[in-house]
Amino acid sequence: YVGRSFFSGKNIRVLIGEVEALARQQGNHFGNATSSGKLVYSPLLQFYLTPAYNTLRDLQGTTDTPGKEVSFPVEKVMFSKNDDIIDAAILAKQHGPLHLVLAYQAAKSVMLRDMDNALKYTNLYMEHFETNVSNMKYGSIWSIFYEALITFHFMRQTGEEHYQVRGESALLKMREWSRHSDWNFKNKLLLIEAEYYYTRKEFDKAAVCYEASIKSAQEHKFKPDEAIANELAGIFFFQRENYLTSCMFFLQSIQCYKTWGANAAARRVEDSMGDKFDSDLIQACQTEIASKLFADVSIETSSKKHHLDDQGVVTTTTT
Repeated sequence: YVGRSFFSGKNIRVLIGEVEALARQQGNHFGNATSSGKLVYSPLLQFYLTPAYNTLRDLQGTTDTPGKEVSFPVEKVMFSKNDDIIDAAILAKQHGPLHLVLAYQAAKSVMLRDMDNALKYTNLYMEHFETNVSNMKYGSIWSIFYEALITFHFMRQTGEEHYQVRGESALLKMREWSRHSDWNFKNKLLLIEAEYYYTRKEFDKAAVCYEASIKSAQEHKFKPDEAIANELAGIFFFQRENYLTSCMFFLQSIQCYKTWGANAAARRVEDSMGDKFDSDLIQACQTEIASKLFADVSIETSSKKHHLDDQGVVTTTTT
């Protein structure tokens, strides 16, 4: 439930509260010494809730030690850091939680543009699960999604062909899976295709796919995907020296991250904009976005007519 909620874009603040409540419940039953003096730990708390909680807090921008400001029972786990949990899961051959923690780490690293660590985590994923990804599991969707974004990025950065091969392999898997659910896969496939075309220097096709991916993510309510797609579109148009369009996409990415509750990611994008654009351009783009939002609300409101029916109840018709 927690993993699905995170990747589907449930508000981070709300999800943190749910994770804390479940963690406290688990902590009440585990972490106490037995008659032999040996501590008993909850696998759910250690391998599933702790890494999810760490990821949520990092994206929210809360970096204090868990337990200081909120009631997460950090004293009831053996390993409190996600990298340590990954090592423990590998050693214990806990493939289920390992699969999920690597997906969390890859996603967080991409959202914070820590691309070297993103590569590390997707490499670990491919090392342990590459032979099994043909059988689609829920977690595989996100691991393959980020594998594509990460490897196409490094193909552009390094020119090393093996990254292109990996990105294209992930693209083929996403195309295959998209046949099963347009709702779940369309925006992801379009964003991978945008990165693919960008890498191949087919810039017109890339531009179309970025915008289509953003629209699909909006329609299907995948707020994290919408944020990432806007930022990647901003990077693309900045490299194409279309600074006005780039600025607009970056601002939309910030708003998506804030709406989702990923304030650390939003602040990072804001900081990066200060290095890319002058304040006048940013202000002009902010005004343009605000005007568009106001116009959209006005159009929606003006298209509706309110009247009383025969029973005196207010009804609405759209014209």
